[in-house]
Parts: sequence; structure tokens; C-alpha cells
Amino acid sequence: MRRFHPSDRSQQTQRRNRPPVSTERVHERTAEEPRANAHPGELLPVDALPADLRVFKRTLRPKKMPKPPASHPENPVWRGFKLDDFQVEAIRALDDGFDCLVAAHTGNGKTLIADYLVDKAMQEGRRVFYTAPIKALSNQKFRDYSRHYGEGNVGLLTGDHQINRYAPIMVMTTEIFRNMLIEKDIPGELSHVVFDEIHYLNDPERGAVWEECLILLPPHVRLLGLSATVPNIHEIADWLSHVHDRSVPIVRYLHRHVPLEHNYYQRDTGLLEAGDVIRLWEEFSEPAADLAEQKARERKSPFKNFFRGLPATSHRSLVGCLTSTELLPALYFLFSRNGCEQAARDWQGHTFLDEAGREAAESSLVEVEERLPGLTATTIWAAMRDMLSRGIAFHHAGLPPVVKQAVEEMFGRGHIRLLYATETFAVGINYPVRTVCIDSTTKFDGKSFRVMTGTEYHQMAGRAGRRGMDEQGLVIVRVDYSNFSPERFPHWPERQPEPIRSRFTLSFNSVVNLAAHHSKEQVDKILTNNFKAYQESAEIRQAQKRLERLRTSLGSARCYLVGKDACPAVRYTLDKEMRTLDRRVKTWKQQKVKSDRLKARLEQATQRQAEIRERLTGLAHMRCHRQDQASCQKRNTETSGFYQSWDNAEGQLARAQDQIDKIRREYERMVRFLKDKQYLTEEGALLPRGAVLGKLHVEELLVTEWLFEGLFHDVTETQLAALIGGVVQEESRFEPHVTGASRNMGGWLEKARDTFLRVRDLVPAGLPQPHFRSEGCYLVKTLIETANWTEYLTLVNMAEGDAIALARRTMDVLRQLSRAVEEDEALRKKVGRAQDLVARPEVVAGL
Repeated sequence: MRRFHPSDRSQQTQRRNRPPVSTERVHERTAEEPRANAHPGELLPVDALPADLRVFKRTLRPKKMPKPPASHPENPVWRGFKLDDFQVEAIRALDDGFDCLVAAHTGNGKTLIADYLVDKAMQEGRRVFYTAPIKALSNQKFRDYSRHYGEGNVGLLTGDHQINRYAPIMVMTTEIFRNMLIEKDIPGELSHVVFDEIHYLNDPERGAVWEECLILLPPHVRLLGLSATVPNIHEIADWLSHVHDRSVPIVRYLHRHVPLEHNYYQRDTGLLEAGDVIRLWEEFSEPAADLAEQKARERKSPFKNFFRGLPATSHRSLVGCLTSTELLPALYFLFSRNGCEQAARDWQGHTFLDEAGREAAESSLVEVEERLPGLTATTIWAAMRDMLSRGIAFHHAGLPPVVKQAVEEMFGRGHIRLLYATETFAVGINYPVRTVCIDSTTKFDGKSFRVMTGTEYHQMAGRAGRRGMDEQGLVIVRVDYSNFSPERFPHWPERQPEPIRSRFTLSFNSVVNLAAHHSKEQVDKILTNNFKAYQESAEIRQAQKRLERLRTSLGSARCYLVGKDACPAVRYTLDKEMRTLDRRVKTWKQQKVKSDRLKARLEQATQRQAEIRERLTGLAHMRCHRQDQASCQKRNTETSGFYQSWDNAEGQLARAQDQIDKIRREYERMVRFLKDKQYLTEEGALLPRGAVLGKLHVEELLVTEWLFEGLFHDVTETQLAALIGGVVQEESRFEPHVTGASRNMGGWLEKARDTFLRVRDLVPAGLPQPHFRSEGCYLVKTLIETANWTEYLTLVNMAEGDAIALARRTMDVLRQLSRAVEEDEALRKKVGRAQDLVARPEVVAGL
């Protein structure tokens, strides 16, 4: 039987001679739990167990990595940084008045190009918009630009903030920019828009927003797109060139300034490659030939308690080894909020900082607490502060935004040596580390568990390696053998990011604004120029080329009847089968006693007769001479794949054209619906309902119907806010008492639910369906009415960050509603009071 050994390390002899595991080693191995403090309050330094450290050091053998090509020696210096060649190339394109797409690995300095563009716009007295996919990145850029250019020159527009709307530098989420484009609220002095993380085009839920922005971009505005390395960046540039009828240069930089080394980690064997992980499992799972071989395996195995199965590898073992080998700071990614918190709490009583480091961290904590109002009032801050003082923290979407901001600032200042985070931390925020760890290769995507994609892996792995500090970045994936399959352990450097596909969809808001504010020619251009249509058009062009090649190929000499029923050869076969069936059916029908089996065979034969008659009905009898048959058979043999290729090409052509037509048909159906329901005139002009719907971007149809039914006039401010909570509440699992209470909240909710059901029945299948959860009404109403914040979180059993996110989404839609009803002064003020009720101190902390 083949013995396991790491593929790049010759240690088979050492393992064969290794003595059996001693009881001392087993005792050492079980010391997994945190040790008790020698004295109350004493903090223990983090160290690896000796056995773990020996294995880790033995397998930690950095490979020689190729260095990136040196930059041109005459490249300019900007803000103390000598520019790389790709940065110079991108800046020249922007200076020459072009758009530009920049594709480079994380940490290579893409944002420096955006910073140059912003600086140039400020010097020339022009305006520039900086769009980002997540609020955290928007907030970070707002803080950075405010420090550099002054608060009066920088504005911020997100779902939470409306700061300095007319500043020369505007930072905003991409959704806000899309809304401005649809409503034609773009300033004439705007010169450039930066799309950070433009590969978010591929996001299943939000990618359509990026497409709408890129399509609706005014002709005088140039774009700078910053992207991770994606395989089809040229296709995106070609699409943008097609949409805007101008060249869009691409600047690609496929090197890493700090090369990455990728490994798996198993506690008893150290750092491994993907093939080693799989071979280890295969050897272990292969049954022994006899008892003697089993005993031999146990003696030679690197594992203790071999017979109990492959041992688990904990995050503590890996982090201990990283600490002892000075491979911190580290980002440890987990795909679970609870997993992040629990992993951080596992280090209770331990510190990653020395005395001087703890003093510096304490000083920064005091400063952060003074600067971020509401931070100390959050329920999680006391525990988080204790961790931060010891150089450890966790970060996920369930945390209050003000706490996440504090963690990010402490991380940026270098006080956090180990951060447990979900993958959202890898998006946009530029905090490089020495080592990146990933807890598992599988994640739950809301429907099922799956292996993470190449894009997801490289997004996280790209945070490893600090330019100017590290020779290499280290990426380590913990080995988890539960539910083993080889697909779970790919060789990640070879797993490339997935191509970007279109996520284009239509909403009632976008349709009503397109119909009202754009000509038919403009609308048709938008519908046929989205990325999906462009990709399908490319499919059409490819299929047409294939058909043209087939027309001129040897296959075109085939008889046009080949494979068809009219072909004499096929007709002869069918006629022969029909004669056979006729005889059998006649014989079987004559039998007086028929078994069940005979009855079934008779029924099958009768059905087959009907099928053949239908195929032969109306077909003319054609003759084919024997010489022609021989020639035909020879050609058919030589071109056996012709018709299959032809059918495939025609099918590809038909599917692609149908996808383009489908978008247009969907738009026309939605326009017809809006006209029938009194949102648009027959000419496409806005009616009162349409004017309101055009300013709402979340459940616009349902909210508009509630408004025109008078529901918002009849309810109290608390109930109004609660209704909006019902439309922004995402699908989730709710506590039984929350669901029960949400069904008995009064007549106002019954009326709202009746309208929801009526609207749902009105909207035709295939069009965007309304969404409403009464649990969201209960959660927002209770948030307003419960004085004590901690009691509220306990009552509804929500994470503090989730509760704040729900409240802020509610406030965002209330702001939209306030703009939509601005002509109704009384209702506008009522909506404002409802917004104030939701904006309790815990919700707006950090805004």
C-alpha cells in the first residue's frame, strides 16, 4: 500500500523511524483548553504547543517566488510613492480624456489611481463621484478624503448619511448613484465617476445596479473602474465601448508585489499542498489487509489515537504556531458570525500584545471612545474592548456599525494582531496582513453548502502580504475532514476567478423613469445595450460564424434528407417496423384471454403504431438509386458530426436572440401594467401615482398603493414606521413569539396586509413581485416602544447589528417617502416624525 508523504518533502524515512507516540505527547496534545491563570487577572502570552510547533516549523519552507518586473526608473513620484508602470499607464489614459478600466490584484495600489483622479479634479475645479459597493468602504473613503481636503470639500451619500450633498468630492454607494442617474439628478460640472470594485457586476443580488449606472452614464462623464483580476475584463471594456461609442482602455497588472504562498494546515502533519491532503485521506480510509498491518499503521502514523479517526485541527493550534513563528498580524476568515465571536472568545485570559503594546492600545481605545459617540453604550463594546486591549477582535455584519468602525480603526493602527472576520471584511477595505487563514473551504450560500468560488478565495487571500514589509504573504486553509470529498480541497492558485456575467433586471422604478424621461430610441438602446444583451449578441455572432463555417464545409454536401423521415433509408426502416407491429397487434387481439403482461405489450405496440403513422402522414415516397445510396452513405460517414454541429449552432442562435427579446418583452409588459394601473398615461407621461413611484426604490409599488389608499394618513407615526419596517425586513427565521405577535397588531396592519395581497394578485407572473413581512412591522414598532435597548434585543432575540441595520433601512425608505410626498406638507412632516422615532441613539451612533 502506498504510504502518505508530502509531495515536495522527502521525509518518509524520518516517519518510518519515528518512535511511537508517548503518553507525554498525548498529554501535551490534550492541553487544548486555555490554561488557568497563575494569578487572578494575569494574562498569558500565546504560544504553540511544542509538538504542534515542531511539525509546523518542519513544514514551513517558503518557496522561491518570482518577483514582479521592476518599474521604469523614470516613473514619477506622487505623494511619496514611486508609481508603478501600470499606474502611470492608467493616469496617462485619464489625463488624455479617456475612460479606463484597471484590473489588478488586491494590494497593488489601484486606489492610488483614484486618489490621483480626485486630486486632479480638485485642482481643476471639477466635481468627481466615488462610488463603492459597501457602506464601510464609502465611510472609509469619506474619512480619508475629509482628512486630506477638509470636511467642507467632501460629501457622503449612503442609506445612512446625507452629508454635504453639493461638495466637489462626493463619496456614495453605487445604489445612490443609480438613483441619481434614473432621476436625471446629475450635476453638469461632474467630470469623472470612480467605480470601486467594479467586478461587483457579478453580484447576483446587486450586480444590476452597476449595469444601470454604466449604461446611463452621461456622455460628458468619464469613468474609472477598479477591478480585481477577472478573466473577461476585455469583454467588459468592449461592452462599454459599444454602449458609449468611445474607446475604453484597459490596464492590467497580473503580478503581485508581495507573492503569495498557498497551503493547507493539518495539525499533525503541518503545512500541506492539496494533493497531500487528498492522499492522506485516501491512505487513512483504505482498509488494512490484516491486524498486523493495522498495528503497523498505528505505530508509524503521525496521529495519536489512530484508530479513532483523523484528528480535528482547531484554529487555536494554527494561531499558536503563527504567533510562535512571528507570522502575525493575521486575518482569520470564518463563514459564520457566531464562529467569529466564539473563536475570539476562545482566547480569554491570553494576550497577543506585550506590555508596551497594551499601553499603546489602551491609549488608542480612549481616543476612539471619545471620538465615536454611542460606542460605549453598545451591548458588545465592553467585551470587544477587553479583546482589543489584548490585540484580538472579531468583525462581522451583525455588529453595530460604530463598533465595526472602532475595530477597523484599531486594526488600521496596528493594535490588532489577530482578527476573526467574515468574508465581507475582504471587500474594499485595504488592511493587509502578514498571514491570511481560512477556516473552511465550504460555505453556506443561503440555500446549501458549497465549495467557495475562486473569486471568493482570491478576494480573501489577497489581503496577505504587506508591501515593503513582507517578502511573501502566507495563505493557510485549515483542513476539515468532516464530509470529505476531493472537490473540497482544490489547488487554489490554479482556481481562477470566475468570468463576470450579467445580472441585469428591471424594476418598476426603473421602468417608470425610463418611460417618462427617455425617448423610445433611448429606451431601446438601454434595453439592447445592457451587458446581458451584449453577451447574448456575442453568442449570436459566434453562432453565425459557426453556421457560416459549416455552410462551406464538407458537411454541406450531404443530402438534405439525411436523418429525416423522408429519407428512403429511414422510411424503409419505419415501414418495416410498422409491418412487424401490424402482425403482432393482429395476433394479440385475436387471443381471447389476455394476461396483464400481454395487455401492456399490446398497449405499447398500439402507441408506437400511432407515433409512426403520425411521422409518415403526408410524406411523399422518394426513391434513391443504389449508386446514390452508396455515395450518400460515404458522405454521411465522413461528415457524421455535421448536423449535430448545425443543430447546436442554430440552437445557440435561437437561445441568444430569445434572451434579448425577453428583456424587451418584459419591459413592454411592465409598461402596459403601469398604464393599466394609472401610473402612466398612454403616451408614457407620469400620472400622480407614477410620480411617487419614481422616487421610491424599495417596494415602490406596494408603498405607492398604501399611500394612495390613504393608509399613511390614517395610521400613527409609530405605525407608519412599522409598515416600512415590513417592506425592508429580509427573509429570515423569526422567533415564534415574534411571528405570533405580528399577526395580532390591529386593524391598520390588517388593512396593509389586504393591500399587499391585492397588489400581489394584480402583478402578472414573471414581473417583480411585492414583498412584505409583518414580523418587520412588529420589530420596528417594538424598537420604538421599548425604552431599554438591551431589553429590546433580548425580547426579539436579534443581533445588535441586525437590529440597527433594520432600523437604518427603515429610515432610508422613510427619507425616500418624504421626498415623494413633499407636496403634502402635513404628511411629509408626519413621515419626518416617524423617522425621528426610529432614529434612537443606539441606531444613529456613529453617523
